[in-house]
Amino acid sequence: MFRPYKSRALRFVAAAILLCATQPLAPAQSVETARQNADRLFQAKKWPEAALAYEEIVKAAPDDGRAWYQLAMVRYSLGRLGPAADAFRASIRITGSPGAMFNLACVYARLNENDKAVEWLGKAFAPENKAIYLLDLNDPDLNSLHGDPRYKEIWLAADKRKNPCMYSAEARRFDFWVGEWDVFNPQGRKDGTSVIQRFAGGCGILENWTSVGAGGKSINFYDPHAGKWFQYWIGADGNPARYSGLYKDGAIRYEGEPYTQNGKQVLSRLTFFNVDARTVRQLAEQSTDGGNTWTVTYDYKYVRREPANSVPGPGGE
Repeated sequence: MFRPYKSRALRFVAAAILLCATQPLAPAQSVETARQNADRLFQAKKWPEAALAYEEIVKAAPDDGRAWYQLAMVRYSLGRLGPAADAFRASIRITGSPGAMFNLACVYARLNENDKAVEWLGKAFAPENKAIYLLDLNDPDLNSLHGDPRYKEIWLAADKRKNPCMYSAEARRFDFWVGEWDVFNPQGRKDGTSVIQRFAGGCGILENWTSVGAGGKSINFYDPHAGKWFQYWIGADGNPARYSGLYKDGAIRYEGEPYTQNGKQVLSRLTFFNVDARTVRQLAEQSTDGGNTWTVTYDYKYVRREPANSVPGPGGE
C-alpha cells in the first residue's frame, strides 16, 4: 500500500503527485483547524476519530482530493476496504493521482476482485504517469495477483521503465566483467584484485582496483545518444584517464584521450576481451607515432573468484 502522507518528506512528494484540488470552507480558519485536527488524529493512528474528522471535511468540501485520499487511508487502516475503495475513487476523480490508483488496486486485490485490481494497476502504471518510481509492484497487498499473467505483464513493463539499462543489449555488453577477480601478469604473478559492480540500476559499471601500494576506480557506461561506451578512471597517483569506444568482436575496445608527454603526442587504447565465463583479458597499449606502432603497457589476465560455498569439501563433494 502506497502511503504518501506517512512522513513530512513523503507528504511533500505526495502533494506534487496528487495535485490536490481543494475547495475551502468558510471561514478559512475553520477549514485549516479541521484539517490540522484530522491530520493530528491520523498521525496518532486514532483511526475512528480520524475517519469522522475527514468525513466532515469531504461533506463540506467534496472537491478536496487530499481529504478524500486521507479518508481512504483511514478506512483502509480500519479494515473497511469497500468504503476505502469508494474514497480512493473520489480522490482519483479529482486529482488523477497514480498513487491513489495504485492504492485502489491494492484494495481490490485484498478484496480478491482481481479484474478491478489489474485494471487500476494498468492505469497507475500507464506510460504517461511518471510516479511509477514511487510505486512498488512487490507490495504484499498485491499477493493475490502474483499468479495472474496480466500482473506479470504490468510488472515487466514497469520494471523496463524503472531499469531500462537492465533490458538494453548494448548497456549489458560489459556484464562479462562484473564479478570478483584475481589479476595476473603474463608471467603468472598476481598483481592485484578487482571487484566490478553494477550500479545505477545497471546503467553503470564500477571498477574497484586494488594492488600493492596503489589502487583506483573507474566508471564505465554506455551512452545511447553517442552510441559509445565510456570509461573514466582515477588512480591513487592522481592521474585521470578518459576513454571511449565500442563493443566489437566480443570485446570492449576503448581509445583514450590523446595527451602530450616529452613533446610527443601519446595515443592509448584499452581492450577488454571476454575470453570465457571465468577469464577476462585487459590489454593496455600506447603509441607515440600516431598509431603506426603500439607498445604494451600491461597485459592482465582476470581470473574469476569462485564463491566460497562452491569450494569442495574434504570428501570432494
